[in-house]
Amino acid sequence: MRAQTMSLAIALLVLPIDQTLAQDGSVYRWERPQGAAGATLTLRGGDGDKQISFSADQSVLVSAADLNSGAYRWELVFAPVSSGDLAKSVSAQRKAGDTSLPKDWPQSVPVRNGLLQVNAGRFVSPLIEEEVGQKAEGAAAAKAAPITGSVSIRPSACVGNDCADNESFGFSTILLKENNLRILFDDTSAAPFPANDWQLTANDNLSGGPSFFAIDDVSGGRRPFLIEAGAINNALYVDSNGDVGIGTDAPVVELHAVDGNTPTLRLEQNGSNGFSPYVWDVAGNEAGFFVRDVTNASRLPFRIEPGASTSSIHINDDSSIGMGVASPTAALHIRRNVATSFLLVEATPGDRRMELDNNGNLYVGGTITQLSSRYSKENLVAVAGSALLDQLRSLDLWTWNYISAPDADRHIGPVAEDFYAAFGLGTDDKSLAPGDVAGVALAASQALSEQIAQRDAKIATLEERIARLEAALEQISSAQR
Repeated sequence: MRAQTMSLAIALLVLPIDQTLAQDGSVYRWERPQGAAGATLTLRGGDGDKQISFSADQSVLVSAADLNSGAYRWELVFAPVSSGDLAKSVSAQRKAGDTSLPKDWPQSVPVRNGLLQVNAGRFVSPLIEEEVGQKAEGAAAAKAAPITGSVSIRPSACVGNDCADNESFGFSTILLKENNLRILFDDTSAAPFPANDWQLTANDNLSGGPSFFAIDDVSGGRRPFLIEAGAINNALYVDSNGDVGIGTDAPVVELHAVDGNTPTLRLEQNGSNGFSPYVWDVAGNEAGFFVRDVTNASRLPFRIEPGASTSSIHINDDSSIGMGVASPTAALHIRRNVATSFLLVEATPGDRRMELDNNGNLYVGGTITQLSSRYSKENLVAVAGSALLDQLRSLDLWTWNYISAPDADRHIGPVAEDFYAAFGLGTDDKSLAPGDVAGVALAASQALSEQIAQRDAKIATLEERIARLEAALEQISSAQR
């Protein structure tokens, strides 16, 4: 118990057994627990947040000379020792979506935290003042006499060294009044009954420590719940439906967070289980909803702007993805009824590499390559080029434009109905495969080339006969002369 007025007080330096402070107050050091590797120390307060990383062979310490004067909260995270091969195996498993851990994965090292205070380049010792002797007023310290049986106190009760004789209770039924306020629930049950001890704690007992209200798991040595003094109204609010409000007393869904500027949910992997520390934020404001990759330069890999239409991105139960359609019928199904491109691929802004516009025109800034290997095909039948040539000669060719395109955007070629009727190629009579058109043209070219070769041979034979006739005629004419 720490009394405010004492005839004699002793200042005791109280540090956990795994922490040491240099005699001159210059360095604060933490011992590395068994089974721990690298460590990350986070300091908050004084001159802002500071994070220091330590390798497995470095001493975990902080120098007061590196900090401004003031109070700091610290959090120390140790990574457990794990083998490189096991870590690689688990990392690959996690990338595949499996976050379970193998049985031989090392146990996590508990996260540690506390308070440090710096003054003029030195750490100030956390002090606990213990009363020894009597109060300055001379009143003897009385030992409480036991009370047996049930007791009723009406209308109110004050408990503590600083209670006055004529205490003013106001609306308080029980008033606790002194400089260290604790309510301990000391359960003396014997096994197998539950017997965990709990405590309600008001404010830290360290010099310069924070003001707060906490629930302590005394038996477990943990503090699972704490509220700092100065927390905003409705920092945490649970309504009658079980809905939780953060910053609001009117939550309308299971978890409702309210803030004046970009309410955010932070997901932080702190390294205590052996995985690399990493931080993601999920947030939203008037400019959009986004995911922030905090560790990687706070990039925003995913953003949705206000006003996006329903099912802008829709993933069906069969993993089909719809963009603008709630019932995709293909692996990727896009529906847009606006005068913009369906798809635009750029290497850099303005450097168009591929574009599919709303008229169905596909632009590719490179070569289109189709699969055409002999080993990817079956039912190969030789083509009679001469027959195709006859069919091609009767095929009507047109210049035209698509109904959805401007009149000036004209092209040349057959219509699918005529092509399908002539050659029976393709899946239906409404579309043409460029490879089929090219194949017909190649077959016709081969047939024409063969016909030309035959005619060239015939012409050569005729020219040879004519040459012999001319030579014979020349001999006859010479003899007659």
